[in-house]
Amino acid sequence: MAHAAVPERHHGTTLGIALPAVIGVIYGLYTSFIARMSGESAGAQFAIGLISCLVIAGLCYALGRYQHSLPRELRAVAYAALVGCSVGYLNSLSGDSILTSVVLSVIIAAATFCVMFYTFYVHEE
Repeated sequence: MAHAAVPERHHGTTLGIALPAVIGVIYGLYTSFIARMSGESAGAQFAIGLISCLVIAGLCYALGRYQHSLPRELRAVAYAALVGCSVGYLNSLSGDSILTSVVLSVIIAAATFCVMFYTFYVHEE
């Protein structure tokens, strides 16, 4: 009995570049907005937003590019670290205490790890 061939997944490079860019722009704009609400000058707002945009877009691109070479546990940890640190940074910009930022970051990272590990475990190839 012959088995049907499973088609390979080919994701276009357009999505691999566009998705991190969109995430970076949204994150940068939100970072700039939070900086404005905390009383930063226009130049500082722009710099914080631009640097945040470039960093998060670069990290998202790198994670998307190399995620398939990682085992599912490390892949889930990488996503958890990226999301947790991103949320913690945004919270720290809002003027909350460092303890609040760290606790929120750890909670978000733990939840992200659980969701991503489950997702990778269920959809394992």
